Amino acid sequence: MKKTEENELVDLLKRLNPGFLPYPIFEQIARLTALSIIEFVPLRINKSQNIEVLLLDREGDDPIWPNKVHTPGTVIRPGDNEGNQYVAFERIVKDELKDTKISEPHFVGSLLHKSKRGTEHAQIYWVEVLGEPKNGSFFEANKLPETLISSQRKFINQAVKSFRDNRRL
Repeated sequence: MKKTEENELVDLLKRLNPGFLPYPIFEQIARLTALSIIEFVPLRINKSQNIEVLLLDREGDDPIWPNKVHTPGTVIRPGDNEGNQYVAFERIVKDELKDTKISEPHFVGSLLHKSKRGTEHAQIYWVEVLGEPKNGSFFEANKLPETLISSQRKFINQAVKSFRDNRRL
């Protein structure tokens, strides 16, 4: 990239407001940086005493993971920690889980990993689903579907282990 192109790009980027970015710009930022993300792994114990994971469907026209299933999560945005409430958690519950009743999040750990979108630094939490979900489907934790976004398997396994240890299962 020439210095003039670099300066032009910098001038254009200065015009963007922090927060939600237009998708084509977000896609390139994700390619060039390590994104900070939060992932909730919603769990429950079924009637057979097996741990199940609630997974959500991605649309067929999703630009990165069409027709895949995934755990609910979000990219951390500037301003997500404004005030007394953690806005990213609320966004996951409202936008991804459609206000499904869940327990308080339990921190599992963090994981730097590669996904199809790019490098991500994930903060992983498990939550217990309290009642029937308003979005998604349950799968037994030891029988995750082939359509799961592959980069999520490792942190799902970490969350299930933490949940099992917490519940002394």
